[in-house]
Amino acid sequence: MNRLTVLACALLLAACGGSTGGSGSGSQPKQETSAQSVASNSSDFPGMQKCPESGSWDNYLKAEQAKDPTQFQSDKSDWDSLKAAGANDSYVGVYADDSSHCGNFGSDQATGKIVDVYAVRFKDSSSASANFKTNSKDFHLSDSDLQSIKSAGGKVDQGATTGLGDNSVAVSLAIAGTSFYIAFWQNRQFEVAIIAYNLVVADGQAASKKINDRIH
Repeated sequence: MNRLTVLACALLLAACGGSTGGSGSGSQPKQETSAQSVASNSSDFPGMQKCPESGSWDNYLKAEQAKDPTQFQSDKSDWDSLKAAGANDSYVGVYADDSSHCGNFGSDQATGKIVDVYAVRFKDSSSASANFKTNSKDFHLSDSDLQSIKSAGGKVDQGATTGLGDNSVAVSLAIAGTSFYIAFWQNRQFEVAIIAYNLVVADGQAASKKINDRIH
């Protein structure tokens, strides 16, 4: 269960302002919000710790390759597709209630509480929006996946009902002794996903809102 996307993105320079009286004054270039500043905040998940595989998508892949080469190939392909779609920055934040639960790498057999947060910044909001539907399948949120979740008794929210914008989907499901909360959305030039195992749904929703609020 992994993905992300990016391409080169140029900073927009603010127009220089004129000055009076001899002391020059100009506005600074607009600083883009980084993927790390969106996804990396341990206070989003009280009582949980950040796992060592957290970092850029490339950093995450290096850790995954050593432990799960098969999953690595799939996730590397996802990352390559995301870059081709226009992504230019990424961060994967992994949190667990115990260090022994780190290194899960998307396995559906999670032990304890684990949360994966994926933030991908695209070159512009149009690229992020265009990729949203395509990327949903990588988080098991395609139309057919959503139908299966509903059939299994899960809850599915889409669009405005998620509180995360028009391009958004959030699901919750309990099966085989493991509960899942997954949210995936696009806001401005970002795509963000949360995959939470055995986390109270309300806590997942609260964390999603905090993360979304950091996108500027």
